[in-house]
Formats: sequence, structure tokens, C-alpha cells
Amino acid sequence: MNKNAKLRKTSLFLKNSKKAIKLNQDGLKLFLFGKEKEAITCFKKSIKLSFNYPDPYFHLGNYYLQINDFDLAEKYYVKAIEINPKNADYYFNLGIIKYNSNKIDETIKLYKKSLEINPNHTKSLKFLGNLYKDKKDFTKALKINSRWKNLEPNNPEPYFSDSLIHIRNGRFDIGWKLYERGLENNVREPLRGYYTEKEKIWDGRDFNSGLLVYGEQGLGDQLIFGTVLPDLLKDHQNVILKVDARLKNLFEDSYSNIKVFSENDEIPKGLYKSYISLGSLCKFYRNHTNDFLNSKFKSYDLKRTLPLHISKQISSLDNLKIGISWKTFASKNQIKRSLSTSQVSKILSSNNNSFINLQYGNVYKDIKEINSLSQNHLLTIDNLDLTNDLNNVINVIKNCDLIITIDNTLAHLAASLGKITWILLPFSSDFRWMESITPSLWYDNAVLIRQKNDGVWDNVLNNIIYALSKV
Repeated sequence: MNKNAKLRKTSLFLKNSKKAIKLNQDGLKLFLFGKEKEAITCFKKSIKLSFNYPDPYFHLGNYYLQINDFDLAEKYYVKAIEINPKNADYYFNLGIIKYNSNKIDETIKLYKKSLEINPNHTKSLKFLGNLYKDKKDFTKALKINSRWKNLEPNNPEPYFSDSLIHIRNGRFDIGWKLYERGLENNVREPLRGYYTEKEKIWDGRDFNSGLLVYGEQGLGDQLIFGTVLPDLLKDHQNVILKVDARLKNLFEDSYSNIKVFSENDEIPKGLYKSYISLGSLCKFYRNHTNDFLNSKFKSYDLKRTLPLHISKQISSLDNLKIGISWKTFASKNQIKRSLSTSQVSKILSSNNNSFINLQYGNVYKDIKEINSLSQNHLLTIDNLDLTNDLNNVINVIKNCDLIITIDNTLAHLAASLGKITWILLPFSSDFRWMESITPSLWYDNAVLIRQKNDGVWDNVLNNIIYALSKV
């Protein structure tokens, strides 16, 4: 090739490279305006012009990750890494793909590679710490969090992450103090009004005026932390409580000496002079295992009766009446925490008891599959809204002999009512259930049945089937 030809080729390469960069930038702008199809077209045109430009591959990987097409996302991330093996973000995002495919060891390697390239890659530290926590290597998880804290000393997240590990392992005095850091960036999400409060946060000392306690996060948190209220009432009688509207009747009936408001209610001025988040009560009343053991569990109660049409359906059932729930719709560990329809059918088919569907959400397809697979039948109560009509759901629970559920709202609802509740937990469970214990420290009559191996429910199902055979 002569000199002029080389110059022309170099000129064309530079020209195409500039076009490729411009197309990639155009694609990013189109994404910002929600024009996904046009953006993808730009990225693919960019690739055609310059096969050695990694950014459009990476952005296509991000798009396919967003729509859960993990195979295509992985293909584009791998190509981006082939072109530029020195970009920490590429390894990190590929790690997300491996995590969603439950390839945990591969995920850890990718996050470590990301940190080799960029030791300050805080997202990799955050996710790596969580992975070690889920593998129950708590020492490594705390070390990773320590590195994260060194990089971002003012970020409350690594401190909050530490708190969950300490509480989970029974180091309550350390854990609850660190748990407060979750209020700094709304990780704990107290109900509306908490962050605009003009009164002072309660410091745990005696005072004569009203104390407003804000419920926080989901229904489960309000129920489990609500079990601390009897201890608070021994020290402070003038208590106002703000909770999810669906729980208002339950808390009113359970605590006649507490003024209860729903989350959207306006509380009259002058009714209180201090406030606190419900979970924050634990730093005063749950600093040692003995604090749980010495506190008498007060089960919740609802002083309402079932409508006749629901009562008739339940009273017609034979043998034990068992409420069952198998699914969570929470984004965190949804797949790992839930049972499949075939696993639910295995429980139903193992005995002749009557099973009542207490699974909230749109599960019509699940129920159809369970009943087609099972020799027993799962009853769905007519005209009962399992998501919003908690008053009637509570009364159905009270009319059951036993509740079998994964870790979701029903677990807390049934256990807080004092009902015998078998709670099915994944290998790495939520911090509220602690580690390696069968009875719950929070609730009487709750039995924790844990996976022995990550993602494997066999031992849990076998224990349930065996126990039901002995009833």
C-alpha cells in the first residue's frame, strides 16, 4: 500500500471514529428523552462505523440489562471488555448479569476485578460487601464496608449496612446505634412528615408532653417494631402513633391508650413536643437478647368479626385450616425468598388439611397451576381483597389453625397476632430473623424454618411435610 493510500485509510478511520463517537452521544441523548428504539439504532450504527469503540457496546448492554434480557446484555458487556479490559464499570455491570443468573462466585470475581482497576469504585465495594453478607462471610463483609467508609466517610450507607450485620448476629447495642444512619439518606423511609418535623427528636428521657412515633417502611416493619410499644408505654403514657392506613384499626384495637393516626392524617398542633421513628425505639428497648426475652410479647388484636359470606366459606372446611403464602413482590431477593407453584403443590398434596390462599397480589395464574399440580385444593375466598382489606385478612388469619408463609407481610401479620406461624427463610435471610435460631425473638409462636443451602428449599419442604404428617 502506497503512502497516499495509507493516508486515505487513516483519514477514513479518523472520520468514521468521529462519526461513531457522535452517534454514541446522540444515542445517550435519545435515551434521556425516552426514545429507546432510536437510541439503539444510533448505538448499532456507531458499532458498524468503529468495531473497536467500546462505549456503544456498553450502552447496549445497559439497555438489555434494563429490560432483563440478560443473555444479550452479557454479550455486549463481554465485547466492551474485549475492546477495553481496563474499565471498572464494564466488569461491574457484567457482575450484575452474573448475579441475576445466581452465579455468585463469578460475580465476586468480577467485582474484585473492577476494584483492581479502580480501588475507589464504591459501587463494587457496596455490592461485594452485600455478596459476602449473603454468603454469611460477615467478617469479609465488614472489611469491605470499612474500605467503603474510608472512601466515603460522610456516606451513611456503609454504616447502615454494618448495622444489619451486627443486629443479625445479635450485637444489638452496636447494631441499633448504626441503624440510625439509615435515617440520614431515607434508606429506612419513615412515613410522610418525619423529615419536615419542626419538633425535636426524642432522646429517650422522661418528659411530660406527647410523643409522636412515626411508622416506617413497609407493613412488616411497622408490625415488627410495633411490638416494642408496650415497653415504651411503661415509660411514657402520652404516645401518638402514625401508621399505614391499612393498619390503623389493628393498632387502635391493640393499644387503646395510644392515639393512632393513618399516614395521610393531619395531626393537630400542640398534641406532641417530640417525635421518633418506630424502628428507633429499639436503641432504647432492644439492646440485648435479654431485652427481648424479658419483654412480655403482646399479640395484636382486632375487635371486628368476619362478614357472613367469608365465615361460611371457612367454617365449611375440614381438618386443619391452614393459611398459606408463597411469594413476595419486593425487589430485594424476590426469587430467592419465594416458592415455586410446584413446591407449594407438594405441601398441599402431602396431607388432607384445608389450605386457604392468603397470597396477596395478582397470583391467579399461580393458583391455577398449584391446583392443577396438587391432589389437594387451594381455596381462594370469594370477594376478599388480600392486598388492601387487611381487617378481613386479619380475621381470616385468626380463624386459621396454622399459617405457612415465606418472609413477606403475611409472616409479620400472622406472627404479630400470636398465631402459630411457620416462616420459611432463604439461606441468607433478612436481619430481623437473626442467625441460626428457630424461635423468633420478636414474636411468640413463630417458627423459623431455614434453608440449609442457598437456593435449595428441599430441607424446608421436608420439615413441613413431616410436621404436618404428625398433626
